[in-house]
Amino acid sequence: MGLFSRSSNKLLGIDISSSAVKLVELSRASVRGQWLYKVEAFATASIPEGIVESKRINEPGVVGDVIRDVVTRSGTSAKRAATALSGSSIISRVIQLPAGLSESEMEAMVALEADQYIPQHIDEVRYDFDIIGVNASNAESVDVLLAASRGDIVDDLMNALEVGGLVPEVVDAEPYSVEHCCQLLMQDDESVDMDANLVIADIGARTMDVHVLRHGNMVQTREYAIGGNQLTADIRKAYGLGYDEAERQKIQGSATVGYEEMVIQPFIKRLAQELRGALQIYQAKDEGASIGQIMLVGGSANLQGIAALVGHELALPVKAWDPFAKMQFAKKVNIDRLRAQAPALTVACGLALRGYI
Repeated sequence: MGLFSRSSNKLLGIDISSSAVKLVELSRASVRGQWLYKVEAFATASIPEGIVESKRINEPGVVGDVIRDVVTRSGTSAKRAATALSGSSIISRVIQLPAGLSESEMEAMVALEADQYIPQHIDEVRYDFDIIGVNASNAESVDVLLAASRGDIVDDLMNALEVGGLVPEVVDAEPYSVEHCCQLLMQDDESVDMDANLVIADIGARTMDVHVLRHGNMVQTREYAIGGNQLTADIRKAYGLGYDEAERQKIQGSATVGYEEMVIQPFIKRLAQELRGALQIYQAKDEGASIGQIMLVGGSANLQGIAALVGHELALPVKAWDPFAKMQFAKKVNIDRLRAQAPALTVACGLALRGYI
């Protein structure tokens, strides 16, 4: 199985981060010529500290046990799964190849190109490709997205799914999972201007991935070393708390005197500074490009007041995005709990959508 493997059937979206496993199952139906999606199941569970570091699974057996628990609690009967590697784990290049090649000819030429762009020996990596379309400046060529990752990283990810009782069918890249989610779901969201340059800030436990989308297509993605764990560390330092209590206060929005001034505002300023730098890099490449709005996703996007504070710092419209806003829900789905975690489930949602791409 390669990266970008395709499927035409329902898949479980399994997002494995450094802090949690998140599961989303979706179904799809055509209603009056439009696709409508329904959340059939979802669940999340924490991963013990140190088991996944820098998106690398150190103990696939432990992660597999967490996956099995999540599958059981979700109530799903599905077994086929899509999961994703972090952007930093993947080497990707857009290459040009002659148009009109057969599938076998395309595979052979991609293999030759992959050997030039990938620093490891070709036998030590897993790679795949996806045809983007005809090259804009040469109609006799096609643009092809080549993606590769170290074989042991992919194998550990697949082993964790298998220990969890699932069949790994698709291994995607997290940035592309976010892109899929946005392309399929934001076009029906009246609050999103897809014609403007749209920024998706995926704020996880350890890192923030900043994606710039133009007309729904990703044109820039960068990773920054700031995330929810740093806010937890700030709370611990400010109030002398243990990790669990600091996490609880972060999630609940502490009412401790001076919390916003001492902890939240400095953290948001650092976050906004990294975001500002990402936007400046993009605007320097595309002189005169303006940013329409910023959507926050990821586990830290639900922090109380974060969207308003980031928007104030950057003087741009900012909101936490709910990918399930237009969806229906199965009876077994706890809608309030899903809504509370919705931005954190964006990657898992994008993976679940891979079954319908």
